[in-house]
Amino acid sequence: MIRPLLNILRLFVISALAGAAWVAHRPAIMPTAPSASNAKADDMLDMLRQTAIKRAAIMEISEAEVNRHLAATLAARIANPLGDWAAFDGARLDLEQGSARLFLVWKLKGHVRTVSVDLAISRDEDKFHIELLRGSYGHLDMPRGMMRPLYPVLRAVAEALDPEIRALFQMTKITIAKDKLVLDPRFPPA
Repeated sequence: MIRPLLNILRLFVISALAGAAWVAHRPAIMPTAPSASNAKADDMLDMLRQTAIKRAAIMEISEAEVNRHLAATLAARIANPLGDWAAFDGARLDLEQGSARLFLVWKLKGHVRTVSVDLAISRDEDKFHIELLRGSYGHLDMPRGMMRPLYPVLRAVAEALDPEIRALFQMTKITIAKDKLVLDPRFPPA
């Protein structure tokens, strides 16, 4: 009596794991790939630095500009130690009101694999905090704790974008709006 129930339970667990693996390996739907631009990759970094120095006006950066900069910058700064077998293929950002979804793209033997994480920015006195809210492997949504294996990759992306992140955090206020970042470098009123 118990043996058939255990076999049914095993079959159910194996089916659930196979379904989860299939969903996780389907690439997520991402923002469109940035078009090639003749502008230099350092233009955004210079623009952020100049805005932080002048502290004159609010600056808006569109999602498309950020994605163009990520495509140009990360391709040059992140090495692929495994060559064509497993290559980091870039990152894209999808900005929504109050949060940003970062898509990381790999090509494994020619097949596209994606991972996405939802990030939020908050400020505590003089320090900004980036919080990982949740994420997904392909189409398989996961809670924040299950995204822990991605921390080394996120750290490598953060190290590659260190100059941009430092310039960004020189702003007084950073707001994530629909399809744009709103940066306020002005000093807060006393």
